[in-house]
Amino acid sequence: MDIGFKNLILLITIGTFCIGLTSCAQKQYHLAIDASVVTKGQTKDKVKELIGPPDYIVQLGQDKEQWYYSHDISPFYKKIPLIGRLFGPKDIEVIQITFYLDHVSKVLYYVANK
Repeated sequence: MDIGFKNLILLITIGTFCIGLTSCAQKQYHLAIDASVVTKGQTKDKVKELIGPPDYIVQLGQDKEQWYYSHDISPFYKKIPLIGRLFGPKDIEVIQITFYLDHVSKVLYYVANK
């Protein structure tokens, strides 16, 4: 079977492109799963053990603070430099964990636009 030189080049180009696309794929990660394992009454150490250190912390008083975890869940085309913003705002999923006296008092999961 003779596929011809042009067809061979086209086949190699398509194959290389497909391999390139799969190498750019990221592991899917969803904070909703992390939020589901955090329960009221857990300590800060237990939360760190379960889902890791927070992205940032806000002090709300002497006995109260909030931890925030965030992750960009936008589709790839919204992440393209310069033109990605034309497709609308990025989607960010967030976990907000409120601690009172070093124990979880509230867990809130939501998706925000950035």
